[in-house]
Amino acid sequence: MAKSLADAGIDTTVIHDAATFAIMARVNKVLLPSHAVLANGGLIAPSGMHMVALAASQNSVPLVVLTGMFKLCPIFPHKEQDTLQDLVSPSSFVDYAQLSSGGGGDGTEAAMGAMDGVELMNPVHDYIPPELIRLYVTNIGAFQPSYIYRLLAEYYHKDDYENFE
Repeated sequence: MAKSLADAGIDTTVIHDAATFAIMARVNKVLLPSHAVLANGGLIAPSGMHMVALAASQNSVPLVVLTGMFKLCPIFPHKEQDTLQDLVSPSSFVDYAQLSSGGGGDGTEAAMGAMDGVELMNPVHDYIPPELIRLYVTNIGAFQPSYIYRLLAEYYHKDDYENFE
């Protein structure tokens, strides 16, 4: 994406995930995608976005979410709810075949010993509470997180989402 933006003449800087907090003081606005927008105004976003939202909040940088109305979801998150966190196989960053075979003679024998007893988790999404979000920009306009419940009532009939509860 950075290459296509640069090719279009847009100044682009790629930073590492670990440098998010350090660079946030130089940022004017954070734009996030959405997987789903919950009834309380919270957001289900790609993994790692909660850290970005916290860094933006600490530096008073506005967090704007770009979403379509079809991503509104009538579910309210509950305290200590883990069902919003989907986990997938960590095979995207760990080569199980190499680790289970004892290494290929390229120094991975030491890595195998270092991985004993390690539990790997690979979350797909993060939940971002509405307090961290400044604005939702949708295909019909811009709204604050506190107004999302009203959008649900205006655009969807109660019978459409009774099965969610």
